[in-house]
Amino acid sequence: MPVGSGIPDYNLAVCVLASGSKGNAIYLSNGSVSVLIDAGLSGIEIERRLESIDVRPKDINAIILTHEHVDHVRGVGVLSRRFGLPVYLTDKTRKAATNIGTIDDVKVFGCGSPFKIDNMTFHPFSVSHDAEDPVGFTVKHNEAKIGIATDLGIATAMVKEHLKDCSLLV
Repeated sequence: MPVGSGIPDYNLAVCVLASGSKGNAIYLSNGSVSVLIDAGLSGIEIERRLESIDVRPKDINAIILTHEHVDHVRGVGVLSRRFGLPVYLTDKTRKAATNIGTIDDVKVFGCGSPFKIDNMTFHPFSVSHDAEDPVGFTVKHNEAKIGIATDLGIATAMVKEHLKDCSLLV
């Protein structure tokens, strides 16, 4: 839509590739940046599911982890190594995620401190879950705000505040 048309320019694609105790992965793209939030299936299965939505795994720019449980990290190591992907995670999650192997490009973020991947802004916030440092995210691009809060134990006042005014909630 043209600027000034009165229709917000969201320009975001979101696809839940997997959600559940056997694996979690969310694909998110604004057309120029594509990320995976978690990679809890095997690398081969994530590649297959990406290809089923016409996304080439080599076009992913990063993997962002919510926490260290195997159903969120199973394919992280292999995908990172195979495609040279940076992995974004908190320091406590990095220390607890001993099953992902060697990652060459680790980007540590702090809860409550927004970070950017190109023109997309990620704001991590704490969630209640039985992990070392579990996080949810709001993701902003243009006028869109997406909330991602998987494995949410309780919707605390802080979680509700972060997720307020989201255009989409996962």
